[in-house]
Amino acid sequence: MGRTLAEKVWDDHVVRHADGEPDLLFIDLHLLHEVTSPQAFDGLRKAGRQVRRTDLTIATEDHNTPTLDIDKPIADPVSRTQLETLRKNCAEFGVRLHPLGDVEQGVVHVVGPQLGLTQPGTTVVCGDSHTSTHGAFGALAFGIGTSQVEHVLATQTLPLAPFKTMAVTVEGELPETVTAKDLILAIIARIGTGGGQGFVIEYRGEAIEKLSMEARMTVCNMSIEAGARAGMIAPDETTFAYLQGRPHAPQGEDWDAAVEYWRTLRSDDDAVFDREVVIDASELAPFVTWGTNPGQGAPLSESVPDPSTFEDASEKYARREGPGVHGSDGRVSRCAKSRWTPSSSVPAPTAASRTCAPPPRSCTAVRWPTGCGCWWSPVRCGSRSRPWRRGWTRCSPRPAPSGGTRAARCVWA
Repeated sequence: MGRTLAEKVWDDHVVRHADGEPDLLFIDLHLLHEVTSPQAFDGLRKAGRQVRRTDLTIATEDHNTPTLDIDKPIADPVSRTQLETLRKNCAEFGVRLHPLGDVEQGVVHVVGPQLGLTQPGTTVVCGDSHTSTHGAFGALAFGIGTSQVEHVLATQTLPLAPFKTMAVTVEGELPETVTAKDLILAIIARIGTGGGQGFVIEYRGEAIEKLSMEARMTVCNMSIEAGARAGMIAPDETTFAYLQGRPHAPQGEDWDAAVEYWRTLRSDDDAVFDREVVIDASELAPFVTWGTNPGQGAPLSESVPDPSTFEDASEKYARREGPGVHGSDGRVSRCAKSRWTPSSSVPAPTAASRTCAPPPRSCTAVRWPTGCGCWWSPVRCGSRSRPWRRGWTRCSPRPAPSGGTRAARCVWA
């Protein structure tokens, strides 16, 4: 019987297998940050142990770091203590650290790919659930808890039961206005936030193959919002082009040998998945979530569902707490791989339909800047006293107050 991509990587890393016991899995890359590592290092210290493989361990400061004024002391005392503790622990145990201000410091899910540390066919762990981001490179990557962080530091292995496998095949090409974020939200809406529980999801099909590496990272990152342990995409020419020449990627003859092996990392034609889902890419549209979890999403062209139509009591209650009921400010977010990406999921307005528009209170979906410095936005508005309406807004500019910002009166187009 053929094997899936996840099974191939898993089998290559099993150190010990015994009936009735978890497999002992070797870990190729262990990423650390300041939040989930202090107690793990403390455990090593109390047990008198050292870090087993410092060459396979790398730390960066990213969760409690400021974006601006990085040369100044961190104001929050807890954040400052966590960063100082990470620095002390890495110095004591000989772990490579990229501290705040270092040219190679950054978001832990981005550092690995950009430095070429994340490679196809490897196992990658980190004390952060969205470690699945690295699966975009064909790595088996997943988040672990603090006690598991200590175990990997001490042994470079993890005892784990094999994950179930799921194939999500996206057939055809994505429409021009649909991004990777729209795609993964549509997948989550289809299978639910618990649909991937216990699974490694492999994303396949023409639409997936045409995604950039950054877009693939977005898809794999949000596998966690579907409840999955990890997401993976088989490596291909796009993967190789991204990795070639990066600091820690193989070089010269080693590169050729690596690519030859990486090309084998695909699910066999006769591989059997525990679950399969097929999605027609041509039917997808720009997507937003309207409720309190990523599974509560819909295309922009559709309406927010009526909670009275839900059969599940918990879903009905969650919908009542959603943004449309209490008039909260529902915004489109594009931070699935810890970067701001300009929104392109909604067709841009035409010159004839646009004046200038800061969005009114409780009304935001996607925003574009206009030449006058205002924001123009398609909206869905709602509050307790006013039913939800959907339409485009425009505004009639008023003279801006001295030293202030432009004022505007928003009306329905």
